[in-house]
Amino acid sequence: MQVDEAAIARLERELRLRGASPHTLRAYRQDLTQVAAFLGGNELTQLRLRAYLAKLQQEGRARRTVARALSALKALARSRLRAQESAPEWLLTTRGPRLEKRLPQFFSVEETERLLERPDPSTPLGLRDRALLELLYASGLRVSEACGLDLGDCSLPDGDLRVMGKGGRERIVPFGRAAERALLAYLDRGRPRLARSVPALFLNSRGGRLTTRSVRRILAAYELQAGLPRRSPHSLRHTFATHLLEGGADLRAVQELLGHRSLSSTQIYTHVQAGRMRVVYKKSHPRA
Repeated sequence: MQVDEAAIARLERELRLRGASPHTLRAYRQDLTQVAAFLGGNELTQLRLRAYLAKLQQEGRARRTVARALSALKALARSRLRAQESAPEWLLTTRGPRLEKRLPQFFSVEETERLLERPDPSTPLGLRDRALLELLYASGLRVSEACGLDLGDCSLPDGDLRVMGKGGRERIVPFGRAAERALLAYLDRGRPRLARSVPALFLNSRGGRLTTRSVRRILAAYELQAGLPRRSPHSLRHTFATHLLEGGADLRAVQELLGHRSLSSTQIYTHVQAGRMRVVYKKSHPRA
């Protein structure tokens, strides 16, 4: 199988149409470009694939990085097959390295409150940041989903959002009163001072749509101010799910709210349920 620019560009277009995140698009292009450079115009064979994966491991790359490179190649093979081009069947059944299970990082309730209180409500950007952080915590949105929201996607009277998730799947997500108050303040006193003729809900200082990279910087700044450990914006999504489960929510309901296609994707939060079940057991069983 040839790994060339034309095939990579076609896969990129297909992934974009399927609603892949900008992060996924960048990662797959980077992985496949590096594979193409390694192959130097030669076809991908089992021997060359093993040599490339071994090279990544020798360079000290994480197992997840190696696994992602293999996933990118499999995606390219499936794309070629859809275009009725040749692709090796052995590639689609090649197993990647065994990945360690990582528990999701999340903030405690007290840490979350400290974080949410950091934005300055006297400035347009502070109002925006408070609304953004409140909404991420209240809804469990992916950062890319929050950045992709338009004004028409937010229904304040009903307290819910229309969200376009991965793979172009739409879902309705509720949010609570604290997020509603923060959004109202931002829309009333913050956004009008940032706005240009763009439909985006969350705007940057120049009036354009806020990006995921900007959200990462925003969160890092407030984590520093609040004396919290540095975590990714995805941690607020983990925090949302964790706090719901700690409060007694059903795992399948959390799955729907997060927009996971299968329950297996939500299984990373079962450590929370296990902890809660132990507490319930000790309180309830006469010989616990």
